Amino acid sequence: ASEAMADEGIGDRNKHEEQQHKSHAGHSKQHEDSPVISENFDSMFRKDGTTWGSKSYPVSTVEEPEPLDIVTKSIAQALVTVLKGSLDWYYHKKSDFARFFVLETVARVPYFAYMSVLHLYESFGYHDRAHWIKIHYAEADNELHHLLIMEALGGNKEFSDRWIAQHAAFAYYWFCVTFYFLHPRGAYYVMSLIENHAYHTYSKYIEANKSWLASQPSPAIAKEYYEGGDLYLFDAFHTTRAEEQERRPRVQSLLDTFESIRDDESQHHRTMLSLVERGRP
Repeated sequence: ASEAMADEGIGDRNKHEEQQHKSHAGHSKQHEDSPVISENFDSMFRKDGTTWGSKSYPVSTVEEPEPLDIVTKSIAQALVTVLKGSLDWYYHKKSDFARFFVLETVARVPYFAYMSVLHLYESFGYHDRAHWIKIHYAEADNELHHLLIMEALGGNKEFSDRWIAQHAAFAYYWFCVTFYFLHPRGAYYVMSLIENHAYHTYSKYIEANKSWLASQPSPAIAKEYYEGGDLYLFDAFHTTRAEEQERRPRVQSLLDTFESIRDDESQHHRTMLSLVERGRP
């Protein structure tokens, strides 16, 4: 009798496990047939990298995009060369802080443009890029604080610099919206070049002025931003580092401030490059 009861218990347990397995299989099948909202910024691009997919297209199954075509790269490089050359020509005898003020005013614009287009897609029901909006907002917030630091250093005191920065930003915004709408990876590639240029610009400035920068105090806005208690947005744009490698800059001098800004630009460059090469941050 004991053996019969044991056999009956084993049979019931096997039947229960079989039912659980069928239930799990059905659950998995249901997920295979449904749109997948990626939790790790999977690609929103189809293989050619120029279209956005559809509401019924599983995001996590999209292949990594093909390498960016040489024509797009050449146009982007030419555009950045012209922008860089124009800025360097006009500001080679003017204040470095004024040049940085213009650079940071314009640097925020593409992130505004990306968010505008992504919000438009959300209006049409494409909700699988909410994380992208958060990242671009965090990047724009970071560039805002770079701008506030340059203003604190007097970079915006001349009317001509303010006029150039504002009008350049207005024109560049509409260019970025159009380019991002038509070819998002191309737009990200342009931004990767600009952020890389910003990184090297700050690096050269630091090397040429290290002693003087080390002797100057850090602006209050820099200490508030980099050492403040709420670093949620600061952490949000760090997409290419391990979670255990948190950046916590200490800004005691102007040298520390510019080194932190330089390192921010490096992070932006890596994020943009990842979007170009992998189709995700």
